[in-house]
Amino acid sequence: MENIMDISTTENLKTVRDSNQEILDYFNELYVEKLEQIQALKTEQFELKIKIDELMKTLEVYSFKNSAGHNVFSPFSTTTTTQEEKAAQIEQELKELNASNAALTTKIHCLQADADELKGRITRIHTATKKLDAFLDEMAEEFTKEAVALEKEPVEEDLPVINHGFNILRLKKYDQDKLVQSLHTDILEQLDRTRHTLDSLSWLIKSDVNRAKITLDELIDSTASMEDSLNAILLGLTGDIDATVPIETLLEDTIFRYKDAYPECVIESDIDCPDASIEIPEIITISLIRILSECLDNVYKHANANRVGINIQIYSDQISVHINDNGIGIDENYSHTSPWNSGLHRIQEIIYLLNGQLKIEGDIISGTDIRFSIPIEIM
Repeated sequence: MENIMDISTTENLKTVRDSNQEILDYFNELYVEKLEQIQALKTEQFELKIKIDELMKTLEVYSFKNSAGHNVFSPFSTTTTTQEEKAAQIEQELKELNASNAALTTKIHCLQADADELKGRITRIHTATKKLDAFLDEMAEEFTKEAVALEKEPVEEDLPVINHGFNILRLKKYDQDKLVQSLHTDILEQLDRTRHTLDSLSWLIKSDVNRAKITLDELIDSTASMEDSLNAILLGLTGDIDATVPIETLLEDTIFRYKDAYPECVIESDIDCPDASIEIPEIITISLIRILSECLDNVYKHANANRVGINIQIYSDQISVHINDNGIGIDENYSHTSPWNSGLHRIQEIIYLLNGQLKIEGDIISGTDIRFSIPIEIM
């Protein structure tokens, strides 16, 4: 009779636990939806600020009051009255855009408050579910060992086999296409615009010296922009990683850059390298820095975390890395559900090429946990 009551109690508790899980899933969906809305509004606000900046620059030009030297070739050959009317029109548009920007900021703050409240509820429900699970486990110990094994044994899903070779070739082609696109849009198109601006400048020098000076400044800015684009392309190709520098120093410098770039997110790091004389192949050093950077980029872009813990151990035969954040977690089948060209897939294929091991898991409560190891092999 006692066993029947125990079984009945267990089933009732399981029902409660399942109900909690349904509520938890519901709040998780709401939470993720709020975060997506916040990100969408931030993107909209970013584009709005760009438009405001462009209008501010245009307003400065139309506010230019010197009308001397105007002729048919000058883009500012309109009357002073027309310029003032245009400036007033731009000022009104700026006023409306700034009001929209303020409204977006208010919406973002409200959504963030809602998201924080949801996360608090999720945490409490998750804690209650964990306590129920612990209690159910204690009760299960009173039954047979077979029941315990069935309760804890994970169900393995038949996931597709990863075709690493195909993925690596596809990622290489994707990177080449992006490079070609960057060269075309950031360099070739800019050079073409510069050529047309130079043609206009030759007329302006003769007809409107003041406007010619403004155009010359624009050309200088354009040249600087092209230089930045070229430097970005070169940085993407080389990684700007000096493998002759001790690996511990490279790791510390990389982490420091992210601390400086994202002060709102606390990074706690521990790098253990007992033997500074360890010889590490250059490709392993470069790959390790790129993997670490990719992991941190993923945290800041997608995890919505404000704390990251990094533990790196460097020994004579292996490098082991553990990265944990307190963000929204990750799909356990990320390798099959995330976009094929995502940063996580790049990490996966790089570690595969280096004969390493990778494990990524997490949930909305404990965040994302990344563990990987790379053997040190001297060829």
